Amino acid sequence: MEDQAAFELGGAKEPLWKRLLPILLSLGIVVFIFGWLLPQYIDYDAVFRSIGKIELSEWALLLLVAVLRMIPEAWIYQAALPGLRFSRGLTTFFVTATLNNIPPGGLDLVARYQMARSWGISPIGASTATVATWFFVSFPRLVLPVIAVGLLTFRQIRDDTLDALALIGIVATVVLAVGVTLIMRSDRFVTGAGRLLTRLTDFVLGLFRKDVEINFEELAFKFRDEGLELVRQRWRYGFPAGMLAVFAQFLVLLVAVRAVGLEVDWIVVFGAFALVAIVQAIPIFNIPGIAEAVLITALSAALGGEGNDQIAAAVFVFRILTWLLPIPLGGIAFSRWRSWVKENPPEEVPA
Repeated sequence: MEDQAAFELGGAKEPLWKRLLPILLSLGIVVFIFGWLLPQYIDYDAVFRSIGKIELSEWALLLLVAVLRMIPEAWIYQAALPGLRFSRGLTTFFVTATLNNIPPGGLDLVARYQMARSWGISPIGASTATVATWFFVSFPRLVLPVIAVGLLTFRQIRDDTLDALALIGIVATVVLAVGVTLIMRSDRFVTGAGRLLTRLTDFVLGLFRKDVEINFEELAFKFRDEGLELVRQRWRYGFPAGMLAVFAQFLVLLVAVRAVGLEVDWIVVFGAFALVAIVQAIPIFNIPGIAEAVLITALSAALGGEGNDQIAAAVFVFRILTWLLPIPLGGIAFSRWRSWVKENPPEEVPA
């Protein structure tokens, strides 16, 4: 089992309509949100006018912050793969960030594994690093609502929605801890959980393409045997990197809010951002429009329903810089990585 890859490429393709169905569903959601839902609350002409009023110096600051926020993203992959160069960590971030936005999700996990293997990492090392990376990326997002509620309480600002999300974050953290404990102590649980995840993933991916298979049963055993040890060894690097990554992303939103002229408490902005962080922790909700709707709704509620057009302008700028910008960079990084794989034999990297 140890010599087999947990992520394998190959197999027969599903019919074209099944592969296109997730894309069509995603497009339907995008059209619904941007074509019907948001126009109920915002005026696109006013939104674009607000964006047009952003000064060149403010755009320069926005772009600088958007670029700098990618640095801790690379650190996350370096934490999971000791010895990995910064440039390769950044390449992995660009590629996986792009694939994470392709429905129905899961292709980013395959990419992380395949890129690690191409750089000489063993199958076990690549699998455990893939899981560790997921942990370093996801766990900080579960913490944000709790931090947000603490800050809002300190400022004596109450928000029932944030209180509910904080509870969800705490429950998710407890569930994660219980799951890790069961994985460590029960082979039966590992086997059952792995098979269930494999079936669910095969079903979802089958709607899009059948040539991606993820063996979660094998991955679960490797996670228990190797991944937890890696997390224990590298959490002091990976968790701070994950926290820095989400806080840097929040900084882009805060600068965008200020650039469109909104005077709103940064803690309120952070509270709205925490909502989106929980939503984005679920890959299927990375469809364009969902994060925008959540952010606009949360900030609008905090401001008493005023300034919706400016709020939407800030949110659109934020999403352009944090969601859209990495996509073409990911395409370039993926193309360069594929070219490198063809021209260079794998080199050993300490795993």
